[in-house]
Amino acid sequence: MKFKYLLYLSGLLFISACTKQEAPVISSISPEFGFEETLITVEGMNFENILSINFDEGIPANFNPSYGSENAVLFRVPENAILGDNTIEITTEGGVVSFPFRVTLKPPTISDFYPESTSPGETVTIIGENFFEPLEVLFFDSISANIIFSSEDSIVVEVPENVMKGQIKVKANGGPVSTPRVFFTTTEILVNDFDGNGLRAETNRWIFYGAIDQNAGNAIQNSDPTPIDNNFLKISGRDPGTVWIGGTENHSFDIASFEVFPITTDLNNTFLEIDVNNNGKDFTHLILVMVERNGSINDFSTTVLLDEVGWHKLSLPLNRFTDLDGFTIDPQKIRAVKFHLINNEGSNQKLEANIDNVKFVQIN
Repeated sequence: MKFKYLLYLSGLLFISACTKQEAPVISSISPEFGFEETLITVEGMNFENILSINFDEGIPANFNPSYGSENAVLFRVPENAILGDNTIEITTEGGVVSFPFRVTLKPPTISDFYPESTSPGETVTIIGENFFEPLEVLFFDSISANIIFSSEDSIVVEVPENVMKGQIKVKANGGPVSTPRVFFTTTEILVNDFDGNGLRAETNRWIFYGAIDQNAGNAIQNSDPTPIDNNFLKISGRDPGTVWIGGTENHSFDIASFEVFPITTDLNNTFLEIDVNNNGKDFTHLILVMVERNGSINDFSTTVLLDEVGWHKLSLPLNRFTDLDGFTIDPQKIRAVKFHLINNEGSNQKLEANIDNVKFVQIN
């Protein structure tokens, strides 16, 4: 009889042990937000015998118990889950546990942005996908930018003040993403746009020499080729029997009348930038020349072949400008800029260089 009682008692304890389950406990959740079909991993204890997993409004999540254990459960965000903050409830035979989860749209991606450098107050365009509201654009992780335009695949922002060099971050509905390359700000010193703007905007201060077709009265033009915007400087001519044809320079015979340009960066971080167009004269070589004030008596130059179709931009670091002895120019002593035509092809065809928006660009 005693043996039967002990057997009965053992059976009750066995049944009680089999039927009693403690409530689930969560130790970690990954990720904390995601879009439809995102795999969610919840770790903890007591996840055996799951009865249901529901998002807000009772929307169920499909799960396969074979992929879980008593210490973890895996499931995906359902396609019809409500966007925004949800409370997910996991119900087991031992009880219910819940946790917050934000259902988002797809995460953003960035494929490109341009320009790679510009000044504060100018605009930058970011190209990508899934730029869903709410949107925020940060320069260098902390400086917020004013969004001028946004769509699902592009954003235009204004470069804020006090930024220098680093990545741009877009924070969208689906999370954050950063540009693959760094952005850096620049400071521009406009020499002449030939519309009356710039530090050397006085077009009557340009002098012309050699066998070029232009003079002070006809060098500033607004057609042939079609301008970028209003006026541009034209120099053209044929080889008079020597390699050098002629040119023009922004200069004064009284060298004291032109102060140096207010360049503050070094020659590796300062560029001469110009828009050029050879107007179909494919063999045009252009010599870009700079002159120092209170420095070397020699010119500092570099030569480029204008072989692209239509208007395009040249951006040349000042470390390319050397004199005949190989010395580089001192950016803080530049007082004048010159443009010369040269025939390096040995032909007698007419050469032409159209020039606009001459400026120095400093990388901050």
